[in-house]
Amino acid sequence: MTSSRAGISATERAMISTPSTPPPAALGESPLVVPRGPDVDLARTVEAADHWPPVPVARLELRQAWLPQPEAALRPGHVGLAATAGALLVFAELTDDCIHTLATADHEPLWERGDVFEIFLQSFGADQYFELQIAPLGHRLHLHYPRSGAVRAHGIAPYIQRDRAIEFTVRVEPARARWRVAARIPIASLLARHPRSDGAEWRAAFCRYDYDAAGQVCLASTAALTRPDFHRSGEWSRLSIPGGFPAGPTF
Repeated sequence: MTSSRAGISATERAMISTPSTPPPAALGESPLVVPRGPDVDLARTVEAADHWPPVPVARLELRQAWLPQPEAALRPGHVGLAATAGALLVFAELTDDCIHTLATADHEPLWERGDVFEIFLQSFGADQYFELQIAPLGHRLHLHYPRSGAVRAHGIAPYIQRDRAIEFTVRVEPARARWRVAARIPIASLLARHPRSDGAEWRAAFCRYDYDAAGQVCLASTAALTRPDFHRSGEWSRLSIPGGFPAGPTF
């Protein structure tokens, strides 16, 4: 899988270099309830042709909410969410006519290397947030931002997290024009930085960079973004996990 990656577009450059200043969340917004379920074998899950996802999930669709009409290049993608006793499970299926990446190692700027699936999570009421990028060949970029609007103009090196607490598996299926991601995100590793939260309420967005064979990129997100900037946390979906995670950090 190769990419004839073109130069970074003005839109992408704005996403990287301009601090996000999203509007406050709308009052009275109804959260998406994430169902509880059993843990799963991630590798078996992505290999299953049917029964995807393998447990009941809250479902989100990837879209381009910032446009009056989606681009012709937008390919379908959906994300399913479930919660276990101590983790958030994420299942993504991404239609992709040209699956490719030039990534060769973890913690590279994967969004510049080719296709990537991105997970953004923020404990509700916190300012800090987390980002996990996953490339089709299984490379990762894990970031922790101390606050919304953290400056990225000088690079992402200060925000890189090298712990591997988050597990995931990727399955690439070019013959079916799709790739799948199954991820397990231990909540304790996220709440350690926000000890006053029980993990019952979250802000989240699930996004992608989808490159074609000419290196042109199509952006999509599950969030109701008013512009193509994935870091606008005030516009992310609100998630509710009933009961939270009392088995997580001691409060």
